[in-house]
Amino acid sequence: MAREDKAGRAEAQAFGNRFYGAPHVAFLFMPSFGDNVRVAGDIGMYGQTLLLSLTNHGLGSIPQTSLGYFADTVRTVLGVGSELKLLFAISFGYADEAAPANAFKLGRDPLASTVVFHD
Repeated sequence: MAREDKAGRAEAQAFGNRFYGAPHVAFLFMPSFGDNVRVAGDIGMYGQTLLLSLTNHGLGSIPQTSLGYFADTVRTVLGVGSELKLLFAISFGYADEAAPANAFKLGRDPLASTVVFHD
């Protein structure tokens, strides 16, 4: 989508705010603890494992950090206290393979270009 397509970009954002049409969403919250870096890292690793598990079970999923803009609303609807911070959400369900967005596949950089091994 072209950057100049403001109407298209707004609709795409709104679609994301509706969980991309997915029937399920998991919200991952974290307590504020220490410097928060380790807690956020742990929950990020858990989220990655959940994403991989969903894929392994034939489900499509997408992490959504932008839903953090609606953290107060999410906490209110779910009855979650303000002591927990919304880190991100994962929308999931069976993918609609006919949807144009699902035809777009990102490539992967070779491991050697993204990781430095020290011996």
